[in-house]
Amino acid sequence: MKKTAALTSALLLGACASPLTRIEPVPATENISQICIKENTKVFMDDFLPEVRKQIEERNIKTELLTPNAVCEYVMSYDAQWSWDWFWTFSVYLSLAEFSVTKNNQQIGMASYTAGLGPAAIGRTQNKIRPLLIELFRK
Repeated sequence: MKKTAALTSALLLGACASPLTRIEPVPATENISQICIKENTKVFMDDFLPEVRKQIEERNIKTELLTPNAVCEYVMSYDAQWSWDWFWTFSVYLSLAEFSVTKNNQQIGMASYTAGLGPAAIGRTQNKIRPLLIELFRK
């Protein structure tokens, strides 16, 4: 009985450690050369938006910030949250990232990341969002 309880506990802890990702890629038929990004002023990490733009532009898609007068066929919105790791490293880590791509106000792609528990959650933000953006804009 003790072995079964220990094995069950280990499996549950292992499952909690894995990040959860969900990606619905932009259809390959969409030839995006430029995308407007709707800035989320509630995201307080200064380097998040520049990193997102950099990674999208690495995929040969020009980015610009959405302005009230902008006419943009493709728009991306995002959200991100950070949490404190009080147990492993006593540092801040990306705990949630969400991206949504719309064309003419209809969602055509999305990606989300939710960190798991434990040391696997710790790491550079750019490395956490790179797989999301690669898959979101894959062709």
